[in-house]
Order: sequence, then structure tokens, then C-alpha cells
Amino acid sequence: MKGEIIDRKFKFVAVNPCNQKVYTEENAIIFCAKDMALLDALYAYRSKCCDLNCGDEHIESISMLMARVEAFQKDEKRIPDTNTDCEIDRCIGGKV
Repeated sequence: MKGEIIDRKFKFVAVNPCNQKVYTEENAIIFCAKDMALLDALYAYRSKCCDLNCGDEHIESISMLMARVEAFQKDEKRIPDTNTDCEIDRCIGGKV
């Protein structure tokens, strides 16, 4: 549904410095590097990108991202959760 907030948990603005495209919670999502489920999600994403015949550079960049996340998680990681009233209201209840 156009106009619906995609990522209800976070408010953000991100700019791709190469093409100047702007991304927000309306057209993108954020994962925290400390999220212990992230590596598995990236493995699945990389696999799907291979199935879709994405460019070799894209696959390599995902692999490099995975290595950075893995290194980050040696010092900081946590089991992801949506457990505060505010997060539950936003993520499940749709209160934005």
C-alpha cells in the first residue's frame, strides 16, 4: 500500500552518497548490527541475490558487509525484541 510506513520501529533519513537518493522509513528498513538474527538474514539475502543473477560486485559487497557485522558482533550482540509499550504500539499497532 503506497504511503504506508514500511519501517515502523525507526525514524531515519539516509542518503546514498553515490546517487543522492534519499531513503526514510517510508521506503527502506534498518537492521541494527548487534541483532543476532541479522547474519542469517544477510545470508538469505545474498543467496536470493545470487538466484536473481545480481552483479558480482553486489554479491561481493554483501559478503564484505557480513564480515563487518560478524566482527562487530564479537564485541556487541543481542537477541532482537520488540518489547516496550512504545515499540509494540508502533510496530504492531501501527501508531506512528
